[in-house]
Amino acid sequence: MSNNRTLGAMALLMAAILAIFGWGLVAPFAYEPVGPRAFPMITAVVIAICGAILLVQGGGEAAPISRKTLTGIILLSITLLVYAVLFQRLGYVPSTFAMSAVVALIFGARPHQALISGVVLSVGSYLLFDHGLDVVLPTGIMGDLL
Repeated sequence: MSNNRTLGAMALLMAAILAIFGWGLVAPFAYEPVGPRAFPMITAVVIAICGAILLVQGGGEAAPISRKTLTGIILLSITLLVYAVLFQRLGYVPSTFAMSAVVALIFGARPHQALISGVVLSVGSYLLFDHGLDVVLPTGIMGDLL
């Protein structure tokens, strides 16, 4: 099986799991205009479309994974796990800043580039979700600053 087809199959599986769990999200009261179900369902559809394209297009045979690639995958997995654990405690902006900066470093950014991208991504996405889409995000340690 090719790299693209393997990734496409995994993306379809992930989209199905996301849709199953996302469908069950129901708010006891309406505090957001779109509700909690919209984002996971839209994400699942986009991932499924991309997975189907990869599955149909195929590609060359799967190459062995290099040590550098495997290290990157492990570091990214650990980063996302830590992000999920700290998300509620630290809040959206600090945890997203840290996660974005670490991911940038893993992908080879210089420290100042990682810090700038962390600030832009965390603050920019917070403003988009909180003020633009009225999606309530945890403020955590930032409290009333946001």
